[in-house]
Amino acid sequence: MADDSRSTGTDGASATESTAPLTRSAEYWFDDGNIILQVESTQFRLVKSILSMHSSVFSDMFTIPLPAYEPTIDNCPVVVLSGDTAQDWTLFLGVIFPKSYSTKLPPFRLVAAMLRLSKKYDFPLFRHDCVRRLKQEFPTSLAEYNKVSNRWTFLTTGGQSIKLAVISLAKEIGLPSILPINYLLIITDYKGSAMQKILDPNNQSVNASDRIACLLGYTKLLKLQSTTMFAWLNCQENSREIPSETCSRRHHCTAAVSKIFVDSFNPHAEVWILSGWNEDWDSDLCSSCGEKAKGIYDAGRETCWQQLPAVLGLPDWE
Repeated sequence: MADDSRSTGTDGASATESTAPLTRSAEYWFDDGNIILQVESTQFRLVKSILSMHSSVFSDMFTIPLPAYEPTIDNCPVVVLSGDTAQDWTLFLGVIFPKSYSTKLPPFRLVAAMLRLSKKYDFPLFRHDCVRRLKQEFPTSLAEYNKVSNRWTFLTTGGQSIKLAVISLAKEIGLPSILPINYLLIITDYKGSAMQKILDPNNQSVNASDRIACLLGYTKLLKLQSTTMFAWLNCQENSREIPSETCSRRHHCTAAVSKIFVDSFNPHAEVWILSGWNEDWDSDLCSSCGEKAKGIYDAGRETCWQQLPAVLGLPDWE
């Protein structure tokens, strides 16, 4: 909920009181504004009708009569918004009061700011758009993921690793459906910065539940994919899938299985769920064995995806 105390924060402090000197926003201080929002030490002079048009919280707030003794600035009432950041509001106001029309994909930090504020102050239009983007970027089906793959399609990252930030945001705004794939992105990128932060026991910025999900998920997924996606690499005589019954080069394909196993999992055991079939394996196997192995791989990949939430200790996709 927004702070309904108008010119006081949740601690009852006066709007003009602040641990840092108050400053007026250089971008969002409108001469014809009739309401001042104070966030941290920054004040924004805005227009009530615009805020009310987008937000039911502000619409309701502005219907409350202003007490006669309430202090004002330039004849404008002041509302202190506790718990928000001036950076989030500056980003968000750039969408509400755009200076130009842009078709560019929004950066993640803007999407995050919009989601935090749109949830708190009920800006449904902005929230729905941002939720849609995140759900499309991090889908719940493998078929939809194959369409976006490793490309950023619905937002941009500014060249930064955002996996842990997305997980934190998902928990904050109540969007659990995007958690499994973001954990998986960390697990599959075992050399990436996010995984390195997860592995560092001294990193206090990493949530313990996130560390557990990634570390246990990694070991469980390795075991799961070995019995599903990579069942065709099993060299035991009684459960060997390759060579196939119609193999035309049995000795060659038997040797190829060993070669593929070494090339794919040495020196590091990787989680392959997000990776499609490696076409180089087709050149190592005969057409019959390649077709059978690919069928096992694709079916196993779908099985791993469906079991992914459970492996990570999360509710199922539905």
